[in-house]
Amino acid sequence: MKAIAHVISTIFQPLLMPIYGVMLIFVYTYFGMIYLPQFWQILLPAALFSFAIPAMLIYMLYRMKMISDLSLKIRRERFYPYLITLISYSAMILYYHRMGMPTWFLMIMAASVVIMVIAILITLTWKISAHMFGVGGLIGGAMAVSYFVERSNPYYMFMGLFIIAGLVGTSRLILRRHTLHQVIAGFLLGFMVSFLFVWVGTVI
Repeated sequence: MKAIAHVISTIFQPLLMPIYGVMLIFVYTYFGMIYLPQFWQILLPAALFSFAIPAMLIYMLYRMKMISDLSLKIRRERFYPYLITLISYSAMILYYHRMGMPTWFLMIMAASVVIMVIAILITLTWKISAHMFGVGGLIGGAMAVSYFVERSNPYYMFMGLFIIAGLVGTSRLILRRHTLHQVIAGFLLGFMVSFLFVWVGTVI
């Protein structure tokens, strides 16, 4: 059971969520028609700034013994990895802004930055599930885009995403990395911030 939980936690780790989010946007929004020729030009920066750069720098922190574990089990060791991710995400937003991406798309990325800022502040006194604010942000953003941009209700996609969220949350509990309250708090943080930001992005 723990082996399966480890696999799920790895596949749906927070650094991969923006990549999955961009891929989903191409599937269920007009991006699939308008921006298909720019697919790699849009996807690769997400992979670079949200995963490759933070992962490399966090590994360097591990090699320098500034963190004791790559899974960041110890709360006080999360500050610098979160800060690195925050800066890298900010660079990603600047890139997409210069590409002329729609405001609601930029707000999805901005939501990730705000979530990271809130998570950094929370981490000073409490441990919150990064996996769950990652998947919560993915679902919140997907729902807001569907309702406010596409005016659609792809409920099968939502069912699949909520099943994934349940699997991720259960995995974190099985691995004893978080309590139930930390899992729920992480999901609600990611979901509410992403949903709100995308909604704002459609009206400004």
